[in-house]
Amino acid sequence: MKPLNDPGDLCEALGIPFSPEQLNAICAPLEPQVIVAGAGTGKTTVMAARVVWLVGTGQVRAEQVLGLTFTRKAAAELGGRICHALERADLASRDETEGGEMVLTYDAFAARLVREHGLRLGIEADARLLSGASRFRVAARAVAEHPLPLEHLSRLSPRQLPERVLALDAALGSHLATPAQVREFSLRARARFEKAPLWRGSPTKAVLEAQGAIDERLELLELVETYRELKKKLGLVEFADQQAQAVELAQSFPAVGATLRQRFRVVLLDEYQDTSSAQAILLRALFSGADTASGRGFPVTAVGDPNQAIYGWRGAAASNILGFPTHFPGATGEPAKEFTLTINRRSGSRILEVGNALAEPLTRNRGGGVELSPGEGAPDGEVRVLCFDTLAEELDWLATDVTARHAEGTAWRDIAVLTRRNDVLTSVWERLREHDVPVEIVGIGGLLRLPEIAPVVATLKVLADPLANAEVAGLLTGERWRLGLADLAALARRARELAPGEAAEEPLPLPEELTELVSRADPACAPSLLDAMNDPGQAAISDEGRARLERFTSELAELRRHLDEPVPELVRRVISRIGLEAEQLVRGDTSQLARFIAACSTYPDIDGDGSLAGLLAWLDAEEEHGDALERATPTAADSVKLLTVHRAKGLEWHTVYLPALSEGVFPGTDRTGNWSTNSRLLPAPLRGDADAIPQLADYSKRGIDAYREELKQEHRLSEDRLAYVAATRAKRLLVVSAHTWAPGLKRARGRSRYFEDAAALHEGSSMPPPPEENPRPTAARTAAWPVPVTDRAAATAHAAALVRQAREVIASGGDETGWVWGSGVASAAEQERIAAWDRDAAFLAEQLTRRTNRNLTLPAGLSATALMELRKNPVGFAERLARRMPREPKRSTRLGERFHEWVMARFSVSPGFDELEFRARAEEPELERLKRAFEASRFANLTPLGIEVPFLLRWESLVLRGRIDAVFPSDDPAFDALVVDWKIGDSNADPLQLAIYRQAWAKARGLEPGRVATAFHHVLANRLEPVVASPELIRAATAAIIP
Repeated sequence: MKPLNDPGDLCEALGIPFSPEQLNAICAPLEPQVIVAGAGTGKTTVMAARVVWLVGTGQVRAEQVLGLTFTRKAAAELGGRICHALERADLASRDETEGGEMVLTYDAFAARLVREHGLRLGIEADARLLSGASRFRVAARAVAEHPLPLEHLSRLSPRQLPERVLALDAALGSHLATPAQVREFSLRARARFEKAPLWRGSPTKAVLEAQGAIDERLELLELVETYRELKKKLGLVEFADQQAQAVELAQSFPAVGATLRQRFRVVLLDEYQDTSSAQAILLRALFSGADTASGRGFPVTAVGDPNQAIYGWRGAAASNILGFPTHFPGATGEPAKEFTLTINRRSGSRILEVGNALAEPLTRNRGGGVELSPGEGAPDGEVRVLCFDTLAEELDWLATDVTARHAEGTAWRDIAVLTRRNDVLTSVWERLREHDVPVEIVGIGGLLRLPEIAPVVATLKVLADPLANAEVAGLLTGERWRLGLADLAALARRARELAPGEAAEEPLPLPEELTELVSRADPACAPSLLDAMNDPGQAAISDEGRARLERFTSELAELRRHLDEPVPELVRRVISRIGLEAEQLVRGDTSQLARFIAACSTYPDIDGDGSLAGLLAWLDAEEEHGDALERATPTAADSVKLLTVHRAKGLEWHTVYLPALSEGVFPGTDRTGNWSTNSRLLPAPLRGDADAIPQLADYSKRGIDAYREELKQEHRLSEDRLAYVAATRAKRLLVVSAHTWAPGLKRARGRSRYFEDAAALHEGSSMPPPPEENPRPTAARTAAWPVPVTDRAAATAHAAALVRQAREVIASGGDETGWVWGSGVASAAEQERIAAWDRDAAFLAEQLTRRTNRNLTLPAGLSATALMELRKNPVGFAERLARRMPREPKRSTRLGERFHEWVMARFSVSPGFDELEFRARAEEPELERLKRAFEASRFANLTPLGIEVPFLLRWESLVLRGRIDAVFPSDDPAFDALVVDWKIGDSNADPLQLAIYRQAWAKARGLEPGRVATAFHHVLANRLEPVVASPELIRAATAAIIP
């Protein structure tokens, strides 16, 4: 080990010529400090180098360093960087750095405190972790079980309530507010609004809305308390619960902080601008007290950028990083040292000019940010600015230009399109697909509007909500049912007739009839299109329209009989019933559908009481926020990445497109950030950052109006942060574009300030004036009604219609020879021909019966397990297929399921916290043996690429489906990934299983199968069994069943 004596030794040891500003931060004294690191300035490298400096100069030992960040991916990256830097500087060996817990997530850190010190508060560490989609499931059950009537929330559908409950619950947790505090404040606030000046003897509309929001919030508090009680009853806990418990421990028991300060000698806080008030309070309680004995002056280093604080809507408090110097003072009480990193090592200089211009209002209004400058020898980069008359023209040009960039040599994976909203993202996806561009939507939010996913979500919403008029109308007019506009309007009029007090004296014009019905502000008071479908009466609906409505109604009734199924199974049933899976297989691309199924499969059965409303609330939250539940990351596949700006933070690409920089799109408008009108929000005076955000000064119309204007300015600043993040993702080319008109607009969209800033800096930009009238007021492209379909799709639809009509005739007991498509009646010659066909078919069937006992038709899709069974025991498989009876699961099967569930839960947060997330049942000691064996395996300290990954693999004419146990990075440079199947018993491992998994993973990730290694891991024996999973195994297994 060679000690470091000066900054030059550090640069030499790491092989990095650090800049003076970087060295100032890296080599600072061992005391509190905050590093404001602009986009692309190398903050992770600086944090790793600071650890090397402190260890190399003998100030701390490597095991005395604690790093905290937000995601497991970021924790693995920062921890890996630190370990690699220590090894390179010859300050630690690989054996010394492997398996440590140097960097944790903020959530995992709080969980550890509760596990180690929870008994001080009487907290037992046996609760199961509740996160992600599971939260929505439990919230939906809480809503269903709540005993009190909900007078003020009755206007909301069952699928809307769980999201609102979780939003308010999360706000309470982020700011350590209690329901009792909110209830007390709400009653006082309502009393103050009651004293507001009247207008012509009555309260103003603004005051009534504020009072209504308070009434709703009071009822939501009841549901929040029911939700929390249900979690306790089920033995569940959320990260937010553990965060609050950790704060109570830190504040009530000084020994907790003292123990940590003795164990660790330096703490690194990554992305500090994204911490919540609760997290900041916890860290201050542990590492910054009233005097040195209680932590004042402890060497905490916070790193972040206030200009990239883009998660305020989910509880982050950007004021934390601005207030760090006074929140974490030095030993003598002076503010902590401040350092800045301004040299961007990612983007060209012209791109940085745009980024700085976008961030200028932030620096002017809030301060704390930095102006970026290019590094020495940095390329200029390129910025292109274009404006189009219509959105359609903009997207057509974008798709053409992406194709041209690739033809010039840019890899698909080096191109990204970032948008503010998911609807724009979907439109981009459609255009790129039309140009045969390989494309990947990152995150589930963008998937929900895709044409292969939207009908599934709409059908689920219709099953859950009888007033889902917009979804019913969308399905009826879609490619499958193709109901005419006149029929739909007649159905809408019938719905109004069936609703008391709703029937109009005179029918409205067709567009207004539909628009009025599907856009009610209060859906609970709207007439129901489903009611009209069940009772069309004498509505002026065509015969063909009535037939289609009857088939649609029958299909929904059949699906409703399965509402008690586990939700993931119901989703699969809907997909199968409406024919989407088969349709996507014909088109040769099931990837998006498989991703959606995988996402729904993360909605696990927590309590045995499934809820479709909970799943839909989760999907709604993902579509609205895009990043509400998790930070999805792009795959390594060679495809253009499409994602919202929220998901793009921390990523970079050679070429970045920013389309739709038009007013109302980006920046968008905010209608949800006002607590006086939105019951989901915590009242601003109760927030932990109350002194840093606008406040309602006067509880009157005048005060509400003034407060609304302040919130508009605050929202614009949050949009400015998003724009800054978006622009600084580009390394060499930034393409900025806007449009003036889009379908349905009556007023032109102005070019946003972001567009104008980029145009002002772009030499030679000359923007023509926009057209005064919408060139395409009703549609982006010329279109027929109903929606036209392709020739192939039309042929498929025609054939499907024939099959459906024949099936209905037979099911009704009618003469199956007495119908012909179109006329409904067969001629005598046609009937004779059909009879001849029947005689021929009967003869052939008799001959076939004599040759073989029985032939069975294989399903279009087989699971990997079914294919293995078919190969090993075709007779037994045929018997089981012929007589589909449920089989009692073996004990080993149940144990395997429990082990797989535990592995999934274990990898949901940083390694080392599995017991906090998943507790084995007392009756399963075998599971404890498996857990201990796994913890001793090589996989315990690895970060997986995927766990329990579902797939659909098309193999010639057969579809194989299944779920891959685990995929890890390969330590063999000859492979990119290692696919692993867990073996917990003595059963023989079948290489065919891994052969299927290998092909599925390679196809899903755009890899050559030869780059994917495969192995069985025998858990109890801790033995890895590499397998040569040749595709010939699949060919041999399917040879007898594929023609």
